[in-house]
Amino acid sequence: MKKFKTLFLITLIIDFLGLIPLALLKFMPEFMEVEVLSQFPGINEAGENALLGIFDVFGVIAISMVIAVAVAINLKTKETAQSAALILLIIHVGWTLMDWINFVSGGAHPPVPVLFLSLVPILTLGYAWKKGEV
Repeated sequence: MKKFKTLFLITLIIDFLGLIPLALLKFMPEFMEVEVLSQFPGINEAGENALLGIFDVFGVIAISMVIAVAVAINLKTKETAQSAALILLIIHVGWTLMDWINFVSGGAHPPVPVLFLSLVPILTLGYAWKKGEV
């Protein structure tokens, strides 16, 4: 279980699962209405468009993360794979940090199972960075 390929594959699967809600928001307006817009009573059309723009940006960032992890699966040298794991670890921590801050401070955050699922790529990439093997 120390192989970089396996560790990056685990991260890729979890990251891909994280894209599902963003895709649902984009392609199912009723999901957007129930899960997001219901949290903002009285939101106007400009506010809805701003939220859609924000989710588009999140989607592009998430797809970029998935592509970066997919590319990292094919790295052949230990040093390169460790560097990739470290960079991806930093990106993943940044991606989930506000959710964890909100969770600890009692603010709005994703469901707790989703929140803990977001730890899997972070722990996997940290392990890959320190103990991964080619």
